[in-house]
Amino acid sequence: MTAYDLKEGESARISRVDILGGAGERLCALGFVRGRTVTALGFSLLKSCVLLGCGAVRLAVGRPLAEKIFVERAA
Repeated sequence: MTAYDLKEGESARISRVDILGGAGERLCALGFVRGRTVTALGFSLLKSCVLLGCGAVRLAVGRPLAEKIFVERAA
């Protein structure tokens, strides 16, 4: 499942991030790395963007990037 598949307010643990280049480095620098908990805080009107929270960081990412952040729900 991906970060885009989360429902609003739902949290999950990041299992892998399949984003290369500058965007991947930026996510890593902001703390979106394997093992951290990410929360879907909200979606844009047409669900083209999702607001993700990871620790103290809040970041809006588009659907294509959110679909490359793989997460797993806590058991």
